Amino acid sequence: MRSNKAGLADLKRLHKAAQATQAARKQELAQAAQAAGSPDPQAAQVAARLFARATQWVEPLKTSARLLHGVAPASSQADQVAQRRQRATGVLPDTVDAISDGYAPVTAIDTDPQADISYAAPGVGPDTLRKLKMAYWPVGAQLDLHGMTTDEARAALARFVDTSRQHGTRCVRVIHGKGYGSASGQSVLKNRVAHWLVQMGTIQALATAPAAQGGGGALLALIRLT
Repeated sequence: MRSNKAGLADLKRLHKAAQATQAARKQELAQAAQAAGSPDPQAAQVAARLFARATQWVEPLKTSARLLHGVAPASSQADQVAQRRQRATGVLPDTVDAISDGYAPVTAIDTDPQADISYAAPGVGPDTLRKLKMAYWPVGAQLDLHGMTTDEARAALARFVDTSRQHGTRCVRVIHGKGYGSASGQSVLKNRVAHWLVQMGTIQALATAPAAQGGGGALLALIRLT
């Protein structure tokens, strides 16, 4: 069995070795700092050796296929003021003009106006749509289109979705009505609201609301926040 003195001697040797390593490291850092700020060729050589030692395990990328993104031009102060005024007055001309009444990506609602609406944007999985139909996400905002003309409803819907997204609202409800008061007895806005919503790039999924959330007289929409 080794004596306590031998154990202490080992600890001292280890301590001295650690101190020596730390001192050497400090010296290297000092030399690198001096070389970085000095035009001395010898110091520059020292810095180069230290850099080579630090990067000796670094390997260059195998491919040169890179996508360079250009810097988007910053909008002028006048443009920003104009956009704020438009939002304050509820006018979103670009968004409204981009929505067409003739665009019909949800084929089910074209053949049967009474059928439930179900739509998922490309890349959205069926599980997301299933959860939306079950009202998995709490409704954070609601828009009632009763009494509005087609043009008024389209503009109101564009404002509503844009504002909801700005406030980080994930799930919204749009009440279009069941059309009991219309001449045909069918909702005039149901199909159009669905067509308008799916044309907005911020809508991930769309579904007829469950009975507790308005049933066939309302739609639940999931908004992409990022």
